[in-house]
Amino acid sequence: MQALEGIRIIDMARLGPGPHCSQILADMGADVIRVEAPDPKGGPRAGRMIKLPGDAAIRRNSRSISLNLKTEEGKQIFFELAKTADVITEGFRPGVVKRLGVDYEAVKAVRPRIVYASLSGYGQEGPYSSYVGHDINYQGITGMLDMTGERDGPPMIPGNTIADNAGGGMNAAISILAALLSRERTGAGQYIDMAMVDGLVTMMFFPIEEHLTTGAVPHRSGTITTGLYPWYSIYETKDGRYVSVGAIEPWFYENLCRLLELEELIPHQYGDDAKQEEVFAAFREKFLTKTRDEWVELLMPGETCVGPVLAIDEVVKDPHLRHREMIVDVEEEGGGTRTQVGVMAKLSETPGTIRTPGPEVGQHTPEILGELGYDEPAIEALRRSEAIA
Repeated sequence: MQALEGIRIIDMARLGPGPHCSQILADMGADVIRVEAPDPKGGPRAGRMIKLPGDAAIRRNSRSISLNLKTEEGKQIFFELAKTADVITEGFRPGVVKRLGVDYEAVKAVRPRIVYASLSGYGQEGPYSSYVGHDINYQGITGMLDMTGERDGPPMIPGNTIADNAGGGMNAAISILAALLSRERTGAGQYIDMAMVDGLVTMMFFPIEEHLTTGAVPHRSGTITTGLYPWYSIYETKDGRYVSVGAIEPWFYENLCRLLELEELIPHQYGDDAKQEEVFAAFREKFLTKTRDEWVELLMPGETCVGPVLAIDEVVKDPHLRHREMIVDVEEEGGGTRTQVGVMAKLSETPGTIRTPGPEVGQHTPEILGELGYDEPAIEALRRSEAIA
């Protein structure tokens, strides 16, 4: 048995945050059905929009039904599905699901226990709610971009879509689980308004609270965790690669200095800017004397909070991540294997699993309609009416 076995999720979201949310829940056993638009003309706005390299992973453990919600027949099928669902997720711009007639209030009328989650950039209400945006915009408006980059340089784009995946997708999954637990206690479903900017503001808790408490305005490379001090920084090594150093605690810093044979720097973990620049310079010079892997072999086991900066092709081969089953080889239906990211949480009694690959748009349309009681002639009639593809 899996933790979310028996929970059905209807996912109408198309881009990053929504599918990431449903992937997390699907990995834990939820029955995820993706409701996706037919694409009779091959238009860029239909179905999943752009097919990305990670589609097979982010869509895994789910089924797909191709449904035209602009037709009465398509809408009827949606509500038949909704009556069987525990959760509905959508990622349209605010107001779209209401215009389509598949919003929370409409679904609640036929399924009072439904947990209905809307994911959007700026939320369903507020001055910016109608604006379009993407991850970079949400990072900008929450201060994350301003905090990322070199001290005297411009803001830099982080290496991942943090607002989408963590600010939106993961927080939506957490909120859905909380709403399901509440439903177990009260019997009532509820509506979730999950904005990427809201999730990202909570991730910016420390710099925002620093400003609110002290009045100071944190800047790029101006805080402990953004590179203000030499013991929390990134250093180039002899082979042109890099190591990360995070020796915040005094005992880790002391261990680091001793293993670097720079014991004279131990008293200067903190100090004025001039002294910190001296420590920076000494660290830079020292790290250039060995390769990345030589430093990792020496320092990582030595209680120093030092680690390698890995490229993605190294990440997928890393022995620790392989051992943790965060990079796994999954058997494909047609034979062979595909390597993909594993299941993040390790539940002892109800572990998550990768059961099926990501489906093509509409791959399970006949199967799902059959479960709702439609026979082949009825399904063919729906195709002719363009309610399904």
